[in-house]
Amino acid sequence: MRYIRFSLAAAVASGLLFLGLASTAVDAASSCNPSTCVHPGCVCPSMMPPKGMDPKTVPQFFTLTFDDAVQGPTVPVASSLMKPHTNPNGCPIKATWFAQTVYSDYSLIQQWYAAGNEVADHTMNHLGTPPAEEIVGNRKAINAFSGIPFAKLNGFRAPFLNYSDATFQILGQEKFLYDSSTAAVPSDAYWPYTLDSGLHNDCWNGICDKTISIPGMWEIPMHAIMDSDLPTAIPHVMDVQLEASADVITGLLHKNFDRHYQGNRAPFGIYLHPVHVGNATQLYNDFFTYARSLPDVWFVTNQQLLQWMQNPVPASLLANQPYMKCEQPAVGKEICNGLDDTKSGSIDKGVLETCNFVAGPWSTCYGCPKSIPSVADPVPERVAAAGQSGYRTPVPSTCAMEWWDPIAAQCLCQSSNCTFTDIAVSTNKGGVDLSGGSGSTSTAHNAAGRQISNVRTGLGLVAVVAVSLSQLL
Repeated sequence: MRYIRFSLAAAVASGLLFLGLASTAVDAASSCNPSTCVHPGCVCPSMMPPKGMDPKTVPQFFTLTFDDAVQGPTVPVASSLMKPHTNPNGCPIKATWFAQTVYSDYSLIQQWYAAGNEVADHTMNHLGTPPAEEIVGNRKAINAFSGIPFAKLNGFRAPFLNYSDATFQILGQEKFLYDSSTAAVPSDAYWPYTLDSGLHNDCWNGICDKTISIPGMWEIPMHAIMDSDLPTAIPHVMDVQLEASADVITGLLHKNFDRHYQGNRAPFGIYLHPVHVGNATQLYNDFFTYARSLPDVWFVTNQQLLQWMQNPVPASLLANQPYMKCEQPAVGKEICNGLDDTKSGSIDKGVLETCNFVAGPWSTCYGCPKSIPSVADPVPERVAAAGQSGYRTPVPSTCAMEWWDPIAAQCLCQSSNCTFTDIAVSTNKGGVDLSGGSGSTSTAHNAAGRQISNVRTGLGLVAVVAVSLSQLL
């Protein structure tokens, strides 16, 4: 809910940021034994790209993330920062939203996900150092009322960046794929790494000395924007636009991004609360345009970043990776799936159900509950139960959410009848709306001149099985 200058405030004040913490971070990272920590199941913290790759050959990943409630006033802010931009393959850029239950509209969470973005866990009520029920309940509520499978709700960020070793233990027990709550300065600016040998960021607070060992779970450090190159430089993590004038911030963004791009190409991130963006929209759009003007710069979700980390390829091959493509189901009729299936200009027109509560209304495709989701009961009983008129059937494990009609209880992707539309555009200007409601129906060409077939039909059983497995509830 608030911007974060840095959780290292006390360390900065005492002048220890680069002097003492540099050696602490190095010592912590050395506890990971590369002879026993073997890629891709285990990855030691490293300043360099995985598997000894030359930084000049790897993509410069750019992670754009949003925190807090997904609601009517905040989604347009995210859209205004994303719509003007595309990746080198002509696909619209993607982002990760760390969503909370309180004040969120579940239909908007679904639409964000259906458009190809990532939804991650941010607790139910935005509590720092949260108890297990806050983390688990948020995941359950979003799964139930937004239709997003548990397997895709696998990232976490602690509200206020306040966490403890117990937070990581909870994430490990719940089998989260990654956490992204720790900050990184140049002395510990690691690529994503697994927690087999513990945490290696934010070591100033003693967290690195805790017995945290979660094999296979990733940490994606939040790389700070530094305001100088001095030992006492102040790092800024979230909502950096609040720290100085637009001109000053523009200079800092360019300088910090260039350090990544011209250096080891560790992922660069911009971490925002949409309610704090204000009049900085143009500032960020100009900066994103600058970043995308450079070769091999890709905006990715955290999940896409980790897919690359598990199987790293040179930048020249990234466009061919399945997780970087942008295809949407061509359903042919309007179903409640978070997409404008009939291209009428309105998502889920006439099929959304509005739920009215004292705290405010929200919509869902999956049936209104009798009470608002809470920590005590994150998935309350529906107003219309199974077998009653108006019941909405949850997404089964055998169908992807985008193809599921919860009103007819029907999966519209069966065997060889699955048709997809490629929404890549021919240039890196313009972009595609976050709703997924726009996209060419003709043949397009990406920046490299590769021809893209915009309509693909007949995936066959193998592809359908793959979709099903990836969407397990």
